[in-house]
Amino acid sequence: MLPSHQVQPRLYAGFWRRVIALLVDAVVFSAIHWTVVLCSGIWLMVPWTLLGGGHGPAMAELVDIALQPFGIVVVWLYFAVCESSRWQATIGKLALGLRVTDEYGRRIGFARATGRYFGKFVSVFSLGVGFLLAAWTARKRALHDDMAGCCVVRTAGLAEWQDGQGALLEPMLPVPRASGMPGWGIALVVIGAGVFLVLPVGGFLASFAVPAWQRHALRAEVAQGLELTERARALVAEYIGARGALPENNRVLGLPKPEAIHARYVTSVRVAGGKVVVTYGNEANTVIRGGHVVISPMGSAARLHWRCSSTDIDVSYLPRQCQP
Repeated sequence: MLPSHQVQPRLYAGFWRRVIALLVDAVVFSAIHWTVVLCSGIWLMVPWTLLGGGHGPAMAELVDIALQPFGIVVVWLYFAVCESSRWQATIGKLALGLRVTDEYGRRIGFARATGRYFGKFVSVFSLGVGFLLAAWTARKRALHDDMAGCCVVRTAGLAEWQDGQGALLEPMLPVPRASGMPGWGIALVVIGAGVFLVLPVGGFLASFAVPAWQRHALRAEVAQGLELTERARALVAEYIGARGALPENNRVLGLPKPEAIHARYVTSVRVAGGKVVVTYGNEANTVIRGGHVVISPMGSAARLHWRCSSTDIDVSYLPRQCQP
């Protein structure tokens, strides 16, 4: 078994050396994470758009939330695969000359590396105290190292110890099986997380979150049309106040042609008998494409207010000020 820090001072990675290695790893797996999320997002958004789904900021945010579990998987595989490989280390640990071993200085397997990774969540839940244990325990082990039966050592220090008296005596003795989280325990954790966390979250997203975000995205598209009517409504109000009548069209108000007033989701804004009519198209969702919102002046010139309605766009997609 590996000796304590007092017996072999240059064997183990210190707390701050591990912190620096983690910072290097953070840069690496962040790049990997965002590459995977971006590629997966494109893979999801392209067919969604071809099927007529919305692709505004709200939908993009929903896709980002839905892909967060994939990011967790990427980080897990980064640590577990690297630390159980011939490297016995992540890129950050390699850069600092460190490697992950069992309690006898041997290479660990994928299951043990997985147990070590998920053990970090216990260290997080302990308000970081689990990580700080690496600063003062006998073999510089954090809580997740102890749970998985692992040690983080310096490559040069391990080679020095193996070449010394410990390496000479160890073959003479039976090597007990390393302690730590067994493979079946890790499998149960992963399966339990999938059954009790991933599946319910996926079901919630499919049943409630996605439709809710789609409604939110459609309301945002419809709201863009209402914003484009502000100048037209102001001119209609002035016209009614000055002449006591309703303007017939854009021309009498000095507005551009209806088709000239457009935006990403709006193809035209026209005035017809004092009412302002918004027509949706261009990049608008197919649910509202070709639909209209009519904004009608109500009351007298002194107390004019507006009412919006639609006969071809579902009321649930209208902004709240347009809903009864």
